[in-house]
Amino acid sequence: MYKYCFQILGLLDKLNDWNDKLNGLASKYMDNVGFGTIAVIGLFAIGCWGVSTLNKK
Repeated sequence: MYKYCFQILGLLDKLNDWNDKLNGLASKYMDNVGFGTIAVIGLFAIGCWGVSTLNKK
């Protein structure tokens, strides 16, 4: 149990670093209305594609 503690802490450090990077990118680009619209449409399209792919028999 204790030998995995350091691996979990390392993973949490990486997640915090990624979170900081993503927050920086979001604050830089999400203030633009055009980019935000394209991002929302892209996420919607990916979601629709994923649902249709997973619902195939």
